[in-house]
Amino acid sequence: MVLGAALLHALWNVRLHAAPDRVAALAISGICSGLVLTPFGLGAPLAGLLPAIGLSALVQTAYAALLAAAYARGELSFTYPVGRGTAPLLTTLGAWAVVGQRPTVVALLGSLALGVGLVVLAAAARAARRGRAVALAAGVGLAIAAYSVVDARAVQQASPVGYLGVVLGLQGLALAAGIRFDPVRLRRGIGAGSLVAIGSIGAYLLVLFAFREAPAGNVATLREISVPIAMALSGERVGRVAWIGATLCVMGALLVAL
Repeated sequence: MVLGAALLHALWNVRLHAAPDRVAALAISGICSGLVLTPFGLGAPLAGLLPAIGLSALVQTAYAALLAAAYARGELSFTYPVGRGTAPLLTTLGAWAVVGQRPTVVALLGSLALGVGLVVLAAAARAARRGRAVALAAGVGLAIAAYSVVDARAVQQASPVGYLGVVLGLQGLALAAGIRFDPVRLRRGIGAGSLVAIGSIGAYLLVLFAFREAPAGNVATLREISVPIAMALSGERVGRVAWIGATLCVMGALLVAL
């Protein structure tokens, strides 16, 4: 389940990175996702989750804006691993503090291995003068950690499908408002946005269902297998140091999965 989510996540990020207008594509993706998923949640007890929905939508909007900015300033082989690698340790600790899911020693060691891989990737990016892109990607990781903790708790009380539909719909509307509902930009984002919506819906629904079966830190960390997948699919020339960092990320993910 989580490995399938990792593949879908890598695929839609590769497509988004190549999009001419990433913010518009993400706006279209969010709106489409909301329209498709929200009807499936009608009748579900979401009223008591309005604070979680609002908070998750806010963080998801920040995540999307940071992701678009990072992709505009750096190669996928730098920005994607840093964005994904920043989140696991933060998610593991956050899930412990907020949801009460205490991590094992092995899970913590795996998260630390991911952290080392992140440092290696950041050093490679700095050498390539992509410092700003890496900083934005680190912000992406922080946002991922934040919404993962919020969502992991929320889906214990409601249907993941309906919950995700409302959150992504609000995210899409917020992003569209950020570009003043510009019809030219929104039309330009339809192609990439539709594909991103399909990939992101499939990937995150798999993750939300996995949250109901396993600790949030373990689920979020195992998703890091998407790092080498995205790097391989990017078509970019990836240096040896970057691959070392990615390998450490995968090793950390496998430790957490034990």
